[in-house]
Amino acid sequence: MIDPAVQDVMKLYLEHVELPPELSPDDQQEFAERESERIAERIDNMKVYLQEQVLARYVRENGHPAPYMEQVGLINQAWAQATDYVIAEEIYGQDLPAEMEAYPPDQESPDREAERDAARIQVHRSDPERWRNPLNCADPNRPTRQLMKQLWADRTPTFRYYAVHLLAARIEDDQPYPTSPNHPLFPSFTSQLDARVAEASGT
Repeated sequence: MIDPAVQDVMKLYLEHVELPPELSPDDQQEFAERESERIAERIDNMKVYLQEQVLARYVRENGHPAPYMEQVGLINQAWAQATDYVIAEEIYGQDLPAEMEAYPPDQESPDREAERDAARIQVHRSDPERWRNPLNCADPNRPTRQLMKQLWADRTPTFRYYAVHLLAARIEDDQPYPTSPNHPLFPSFTSQLDARVAEASGT
């Protein structure tokens, strides 16, 4: 039985990612199942990590382990937080909070991880809206990053995160894109990006 938390995450994932319509129903189902397994593993890993952190913090702050019922409450809170972190990173492409920088990576070989990432990127290759979830995009090259900085140097890191992937997607698809702040497309691209950042932040 799939964890209800994973079901909720996958519902959000599919709503925001919107699998390319050209995939057959079988391919869409296979992709969704692979992503479900991967996300479930990430949630489980995060739960273990945060659970250990909150219980150890209690001991440091109080000099003794938490009473049983308090431990249950702390663990439940940590598990809920773990799910929230995975949703933020997987669905909305947000970076983990600073305090999570020490979070250990998933227990997956580099080759397997690269293979999984390449498969996900290929699935979304024909989707012009893939920039909205940069996890589905190939890494932008250096010229694209430099162009993004020229266009939106004064914007927030989140804005620029989406901006560089929007530019990369347009370049990959051989579609027009702004090349300077005076370009006719610059205002519309900026508006798109502002809307995506507001959507990601829930405002």
